[in-house]
Amino acid sequence: MPQKLAANSAAQTCLACAISVIMLFLSPALMSANTTRVLSIDASKTSGEELFGLYCGICHDKGLAEAPLTEALKRLTVEHISRSMSDGVMSAQSGHLSPEQRQAIANYLGQEDALEVNSEAGYCSPYHQHESSTQKVRIGDWGFGLKNARFIADSKISPANVGTLELDWAFAFPNASRARSQPTIAGNVIFTASQNGKLYALDLDTGCFLWEFKVGIEVRSAIFIDSNENGYATRLYFGDFEGNVYGFDIATRQVLWKIRADSHPVTTITGSPRLYLDTLYVPVSSREVISANTPEYPCCSFRGSILALDKWTGEERWRTYMADEPIPQGVNSAGAIKYGPSGAPIWSSPTVDEKRGLLYIGTGENYTRPTTLTSDSIMALSLENGAIEWINQVTMDDAWNGGCGNEDPVNCPEDHGPDYDFGAPPMLTTMANGKDIILAGQKSGKVYAMDPDNHGKVIWERRVGRGGIMGGIHWGMTTDGDLLYVPISDISVYPEDAHKPARSGMHALDVVTGEFIWYSPVENICGDAVWNCGPGLSAAATLANGMVFSGGLDGVLRAFDTETGKVLWRVETNRAFTSVNGVEGEGGSFDSDGPVIVGDRLIVNSGYDKWGYKLGNVLLSYKLSEK
Repeated sequence: MPQKLAANSAAQTCLACAISVIMLFLSPALMSANTTRVLSIDASKTSGEELFGLYCGICHDKGLAEAPLTEALKRLTVEHISRSMSDGVMSAQSGHLSPEQRQAIANYLGQEDALEVNSEAGYCSPYHQHESSTQKVRIGDWGFGLKNARFIADSKISPANVGTLELDWAFAFPNASRARSQPTIAGNVIFTASQNGKLYALDLDTGCFLWEFKVGIEVRSAIFIDSNENGYATRLYFGDFEGNVYGFDIATRQVLWKIRADSHPVTTITGSPRLYLDTLYVPVSSREVISANTPEYPCCSFRGSILALDKWTGEERWRTYMADEPIPQGVNSAGAIKYGPSGAPIWSSPTVDEKRGLLYIGTGENYTRPTTLTSDSIMALSLENGAIEWINQVTMDDAWNGGCGNEDPVNCPEDHGPDYDFGAPPMLTTMANGKDIILAGQKSGKVYAMDPDNHGKVIWERRVGRGGIMGGIHWGMTTDGDLLYVPISDISVYPEDAHKPARSGMHALDVVTGEFIWYSPVENICGDAVWNCGPGLSAAATLANGMVFSGGLDGVLRAFDTETGKVLWRVETNRAFTSVNGVEGEGGSFDSDGPVIVGDRLIVNSGYDKWGYKLGNVLLSYKLSEK
């Protein structure tokens, strides 16, 4: 994800406790140093509760930095937590613990694997089961089309009737504390996935359970739906948290192929794959930005890339890296080798320009020096062979990693940058005058309009939000070609920007000129919330029929009038829900993915457990009332 560790005193305390290394990278000398650390562990602490309190609670009890709150961890399975500590996202932070100690912590925190459906009413009828494999694609990808504009033209929900939207059903993901795989839809079937490593097919009308497939690893991307020449859904494509990419057959419910997107051990897939013709384009990112907070970690060697795969076989057609092969750049103060160049991950779904035969992507910061011309950039690549056609780097020399939040920032690059990723994808749209334009929003809080016919030259730029490590534009804007709607989450700030006012809320800009049309601030309703509540709009927004729908970190989903910015409808999801599948359901913060609208329904995930936000595990379906 494009959000990184905030450089505040609490985060520094949390990050300072992460002292282990990923063993795959260690030289014999460093392995000896790591062994010394293991021997220094308090051997008298043997129970999982004691070990967690001593080595993990400092971060998780208060939700510091990126750490989920302890209550969120207790929603997960023993297997999930154990895997995270052994070779997953927490391997660096828990590598100094013995296997027995890690297992004791997992046993203390985790639950047994829950049933997907705890109620007979949660299962679909045989008729529904039969129909699930013969459906036409309605919403097939994350951005609602090749251009990633997140604009839905066909919606029965309007400003006149949006006030009658009511909750129709809720599906609760078992053993989960966040819900972030944006649903896609074919006919009356919803495809989504969850933190517990399952792919789901649900009935659109009732939320009943059609079938599930065990992936085994969290899936954060939307599930891309492929179709045959008649528009019927045939295959699914998606990536998982550990960097695997899948081709899946709907009729047989079997994996057709599975490949690893990159050989680097902390590779991950956050952005949703994009299918165009018979090629699948996969954005590749990593978790190494977090690994870097460990002083002994040899930082850093991952480099972002776009991977093009044959949709039928998964065979690689081409790959374009965002940096040259990393080479040693000296040794840090802890004795670990420094590498560079590195980083420039790709967090979001690529955008296809059919007319020009180009693929547009947005990149993140470099992790180390030397920096590259490809970081914090909007880039155009050839669809055919991946050749870089042009690069527009809007923030130069941005080298940053998680080590920059430590009290002793061993792995932080000298004169580090602001971490101004492009977490949201570039959008391609056509203005009223018939000219195409690229629109890109950055964590700096700035929006850029670029000319696709002039090597991405900036037409206009506008500061919309204050920006910051966790601020600015995170996951996705939306446009109809006339106005651009920009959700802003100014809940953190880079020190150099602290004098600028926070402007969390929804903003509307003229696409041609970049001039502000209106600004609708989000009121802070958090009060004395014990979780990290705030008015930021971090999740991707969705535009449909005169309204912009946007979920907030405060757990409220809002519909803004596109003409005035007035909030026409709002619903509080930070509450318990009775689920159709009988699993305990709870809503929380909105982050990452956005709402999906089909006909008279709005479907959205609620719950995000990182950064101390409010956990949740529900997929919610709201429907226009017939009263």
